[in-house]
Amino acid sequence: MRLMLIAALSTVPLSATAQNPICAPTGEIVARAVEARKDGQEAPQTIKAISADMTGQMAPYEPAVQPLVDWVYTLGEAELSKDVAGSYVTQCEAQ
Repeated sequence: MRLMLIAALSTVPLSATAQNPICAPTGEIVARAVEARKDGQEAPQTIKAISADMTGQMAPYEPAVQPLVDWVYTLGEAELSKDVAGSYVTQCEAQ
């Protein structure tokens, strides 16, 4: 019984620090949206282009494309020079 308790408690830190599996793929969507916006693409074009590439392992994240692109297009120009995708992933993983 004591051994089971020790084993259970020793796994808590591992599960507490596990990364959220959606953060990296959605961060990639954010990065692509930022680049498209910097390149002068309009949001609808960006949504279509990124959504078209959501195949294979990325297919489950296609529903996140529009809201993430819409969010990126609300950011101020000055914010685009920062690491938006990196900040997004950091915040996502902190959830």
